[in-house]
Formats: sequence, structure tokens, C-alpha cells
Amino acid sequence: MTLTEKRKGDPTAVGIFSYGFTLFLLSVYAMGFYSWSESILMIAPALFFGGLFLLIAANWEYNNGNTFGATAFATYSAFFLTFAFAHIGIYVFKFNGIEVGHLVGLLAVAFTIMTLIYWIGSFKMNLALNLTLLFLLFTFILYAIPLTTLSSSMTTAMGAFPGCLKPAGYIGFIDSLFTMWVGAAVVINDRWEMAGKKGPIPLFLFQKEKKQ
Repeated sequence: MTLTEKRKGDPTAVGIFSYGFTLFLLSVYAMGFYSWSESILMIAPALFFGGLFLLIAANWEYNNGNTFGATAFATYSAFFLTFAFAHIGIYVFKFNGIEVGHLVGLLAVAFTIMTLIYWIGSFKMNLALNLTLLFLLFTFILYAIPLTTLSSSMTTAMGAFPGCLKPAGYIGFIDSLFTMWVGAAVVINDRWEMAGKKGPIPLFLFQKEKKQ
């Protein structure tokens, strides 16, 4: 690297933390630690942390030429933004709560398919990201099944609402821990490598990087 050459930053940590901690907050409500009625507060982090910051990270990834990261971050940003606006609609436009549940369930179906694609792509990357996407895949499935079958009596194919969301909450919580692993590796390893040392947090690459 020459003195005039600028070192590009890696926006992966911004994106992975934005989605991971938004998922963490949603999982806390889904697991039943607080009343589900309080989950309306998820609108704020879904709009800004999971929505806006993920979209910014996606733009940075495109500028870095990372199609995988840009596409993943942009689509997950779209999920959280749609989730937020649909819930705003319950209060502003008087949307029916059951219908909003069905919408989120159908979104979960769509993102199950997209996450499966990303998960397959991650087999050319590293184990940490692969596990992150695998648990996210399970999380979307566990949201899709109860929410797409939600009835007016508040029952679903996985039991009564909102208790039926607990499995998704537990798996989502585990997935948020994997995002912390990936994000921490990006941030901490970057500092160590700039100091000329090997990063302390392994991601376990599936294949050795090609030497330039």
C-alpha cells in the first residue's frame, strides 16, 4: 500500500450488528420476557437500527464491490422497514392486527427463501457466517408457520398467540449471538491486523484465500 492509497473500511460489522441487535430485541419479546403488548416499541429499532443502518451498510458494500453483502443487507433492511411500517399502520391507519400478522408471516416465508440462497452462498465464505445464516433461516421458518396460520381466535398451527412465537424467539436469540461473533471478529481483527498481528477471533474459513 502506497502512502497515497487509502485503505477501505469493511462495513460488514455495521450491517451484521444492525440486523443482529434488532433481531435480539425482537427475540426478547418473542421469548416472553416482557409483555407482547410492549413489542410495539420494536417500531423504533426496526426503522432505524434494522432498517436505515442496514441500508447504509448495503450501500457501502456495493461501493466495495461486495454483491453478496450488499444484497443481503439491503433485503434484510427491507424486511425490518416493512415490519415497522405495517405496525405503524395498526395505529395510524387502523390496519387489522390479524392481517398484519399474516403479512409478517408471508414476509417470513419470502425471507426464508432468500436466506436459504444466502446460506448456500456462505459455504464459500466462513463457518461463523454460515451458522449465522442457518439459524436465521430457522428463525424465519418459526415465524412463518404460526403467523401465516394466525386465526381470529388468536390460535395458530403452533399453539396460541403470542406463546407460539417463543421457539422463533429462542432460535433468533441464538442467532443474534452468532452475529456478535461475526461483528466482533470484523472489528477486533481489523485493529490487530493494522498493528501487524493476526486477529484473535477466528471465523473458520471454508477455503483458503487466494494469494494475489
